[in-house]
Amino acid sequence: MDTITHGIAGALIGKALFRGEDLFSRRSMDRARVVTWALMLGAVFPDSDVFRDMLSSDKLLMITWHRSITHSLLCLPIFSVLLAVSRIGSRVWRKWESLSLAALIGIYAAGIFSHIFLDLVTTFGTIIWSPLDWSRPRGIYSSSLIFPSPASCLFLSCSNG
Repeated sequence: MDTITHGIAGALIGKALFRGEDLFSRRSMDRARVVTWALMLGAVFPDSDVFRDMLSSDKLLMITWHRSITHSLLCLPIFSVLLAVSRIGSRVWRKWESLSLAALIGIYAAGIFSHIFLDLVTTFGTIIWSPLDWSRPRGIYSSSLIFPSPASCLFLSCSNG
């Protein structure tokens, strides 16, 4: 999925599940808006690996390294903590309301997890166990949810009697 779609999904998850509010408002930055922004930024964060790709002369880096460390379930807690700590630091600078560190870690983790899950259901796959395993497990392809394969149709017709 593209980064913009991940950001929209994160913002919608923030509003739907965590009582977040609109990202852009004339009101001051309150806790409900911080929730939506944090979930949106967490959902976008895994694609930050493209910045490394822009600095490299290796033309295959995008294919070999994209969706690796930043898309790892093993590294998810580390990135959640780093994002939350950076948010706490900006809270003092911007004088915004904020959530507790634990709540921010959980919200960033939910955003990153949504990104990993949504990328896992694509045909490109995601290296979710990096740096321990560099294979790309592929989940249920989203197209197979809409267009079932002929083998699936045959199996379902035979299993119903």
